[in-house]
Amino acid sequence: MFSSDRKVSTACFNSLVASFFKLADARLSDTQKTVLKLSHRLLKFNDLTVTALADLVSRRSNVPYSTVKWNLRSLKDMGLLTGGDLNCKGERASLTFEAQMLANYFEKEY
Repeated sequence: MFSSDRKVSTACFNSLVASFFKLADARLSDTQKTVLKLSHRLLKFNDLTVTALADLVSRRSNVPYSTVKWNLRSLKDMGLLTGGDLNCKGERASLTFEAQMLANYFEKEY
């Protein structure tokens, strides 16, 4: 699996990425996938707080605001979203690189 200099082979890396996508697909709810995809689209072109992101995702989907907020919190807990909280209000929301990869994957799959 690993070469002597600890570099991961391309085949091993691709297998790891495929496993990551399969695990995320099985673990995330349809609502979380929707919130993730819309968040990805919105954050590409807008600097938003988590609250503003929740508002826009809710307006552009059929997901109620409170459900969007709950799902954004879940994405934060999973390490896929960063942004402000009660102690640090106003911080810009941002998807991690892994979340962006997932959003792109889900866009193609669903």
